[in-house]
Amino acid sequence: MKLTLLTFACVLAVAPQCFAPPPLVTGDVPTADKGTFEWYVGGQYQESESGMPSRLLPFTELVYGLSDRQEITLELGGLSVDHHYGVNDSVVGTKYIFLKETDQRPGIAGTFELKLPTGDPSRGLGSGEFDYDLRLRAQKTWGWFTAIGNVGHTFVTDPQFGGVRQSADNVWLLAFAQEYRVGQRTTLLSETYFVSRDAPGEPYRFAANVGFKHRLLDHLAVHAAVGKSIREGDRGGPDLRVYAGLKWEFGAPWTTRTDSP
Repeated sequence: MKLTLLTFACVLAVAPQCFAPPPLVTGDVPTADKGTFEWYVGGQYQESESGMPSRLLPFTELVYGLSDRQEITLELGGLSVDHHYGVNDSVVGTKYIFLKETDQRPGIAGTFELKLPTGDPSRGLGSGEFDYDLRLRAQKTWGWFTAIGNVGHTFVTDPQFGGVRQSADNVWLLAFAQEYRVGQRTTLLSETYFVSRDAPGEPYRFAANVGFKHRLLDHLAVHAAVGKSIREGDRGGPDLRVYAGLKWEFGAPWTTRTDSP
């Protein structure tokens, strides 16, 4: 029973990160350009409040622009928890821009994401259930400064371990991020975010991250972020969260025009 509860705790410690876009938890409003792929590749290391590490390595997310307002996404990753390594639950989703940003108003977008039970819950790798995430995003830029806000709600299916259904709560997310353009190719990042508890009796999460984005080439960028809980005693976790990765943009082969010989 103790091992079952420990496994359940590991799953819940990872659960709030299922829908985290790299490198921050807060998601932006713009979508990938129509007919263009954005490919994120990186790794994440996280320690829970108990100090138990969980490494999400490697991590990859593929984004495709369906139009000038909508994109679709596929997120995959490996997961290492409590000396078990395997495939994590994957995520498919879409983002749609309701209002494009102008000088007078912020941009507003909504996302829907579905977590697929591709992990092995018996080894602490995923919940073995479908979760559904809805998020509303707003973003406004003033010169070198950009503010981004998110409100999200995840509908969590109660996971089952050893034939026993465990109780899990739906999760609320409130996040506020800032971008500071300090150069033609470099942007600094910061954010604070709140995540409600995902298991009865567990503490809520209030944490912060800082990071950067730097464009190496026209279509290749590196980004990273580090953060932790800002509650006393790191209650709600994480004790530490580190993400680093690359973003590559490229056109879809079927949209490339070639001249006739």
